[in-house]
Amino acid sequence: MSDQLSWPRLAALLRSDFLRVNRSVLLILSTVAVLALVVSVVGAADGVVGTNFYSALFIATMFAWGTVATSLAFTDLHGRSTNTAFLMLPASALEKTVSRLLLCTVGIVVGVLLLTTVLSYLLEGINALLFGVRREFYSPFDALSWLLVPHYVVAQGLFFLGAAWFRKTHYVKTVAVVTALAIGLCAVAIGIVWVFGAATWTGGNMRLDGGFDGSSYWPIEWLGDAARAAYFLVLPPFCWFVAWLRVTETQVSHGI
Repeated sequence: MSDQLSWPRLAALLRSDFLRVNRSVLLILSTVAVLALVVSVVGAADGVVGTNFYSALFIATMFAWGTVATSLAFTDLHGRSTNTAFLMLPASALEKTVSRLLLCTVGIVVGVLLLTTVLSYLLEGINALLFGVRREFYSPFDALSWLLVPHYVVAQGLFFLGAAWFRKTHYVKTVAVVTALAIGLCAVAIGIVWVFGAATWTGGNMRLDGGFDGSSYWPIEWLGDAARAAYFLVLPPFCWFVAWLRVTETQVSHGI
C-alpha cells in the first residue's frame, strides 16, 4: 500500500465518483435510447435496415458523450463552491486523477457497449413485431467499433487534459487548442516534406499499400511510423500525466 496509490481507497473513490454522476449518466443513456428508438422505428417503417446502424450508434455515442463527459471531469475541482469538497477528499491527487480517468475511458466504452448491445435486441424485437423486418443484432466484438476505440482514447486524453487545465468552458477551449495545434503540425509536416522533397521524391515507385520501392523514400516512411506511434502510444499517456500534474498543483495550492 502506498501513500499515493491505495487500491481500496481508489475503489472507494471510484464508487463515490460514480454516485456523483449516476443521475447524469442515466439521463444521457435514456436520451440516447429514445433517439435510437425513433431513428430505428422510422427506418424500419420505411424498410431501411442498414447493417451498420448499431456500429454508427456506438461510435457516435462514444465520441459525443465521452468527449463532453471527459471535458467536465474536473468541474468540482475548479468550482468555487465545490473545490473544497474535492480537495478534502481522503485520497491523493493520483487517485483522484486515476478515478476520473477510468470512468472516462473504461467506464464510457463499457457503458456504451452494453447500451448498444441491449438496445439492438430491444429495438429489433420491436421492429420485428411491428414491421416484420430487423437489422442484425449488435455484437460487443464488432470490428468497426473496436477499430475506432483507440482514436477515442486519444481524443479522451486531450479533453481530459483540458478538463484539468482550464477552469471554464473546458470543451470549447480544448477544441480551440487542438485545432490550433493540428494546423501547426500540418504546417510542420508540409515543411518536412518540402525539405526532404529533393531526396525522397526522386526514383522508385509508389506501391498500392502506400509504401515506396526504393531506399530514397525511407525518411517519409519513418516519419509516418513515428507519427502513428506518437499518436496512439505517446499522446494519451502524456495528456494523462500532465493532467495529474495539474491536479497535484491545484491541490497543493488549495484550488487557487
